[in-house]
Amino acid sequence: MNGINKNDLDEVIAKTFKEVKTAVDTHSEKSIQMYSQALRALVELRQQILSEERANS
Repeated sequence: MNGINKNDLDEVIAKTFKEVKTAVDTHSEKSIQMYSQALRALVELRQQILSEERANS
């Protein structure tokens, strides 16, 4: 995936995870759902990047 910096993506994943934790701590159901969906999508993107790297090795 050209144009996607793995380090930047990892930082966004970490920040999104923190947002999920904050949403859980504050019992904000809407925020939990929103950040959880975002986190799942980001992790899936990261997995795709890893798969492409392995295929190109």
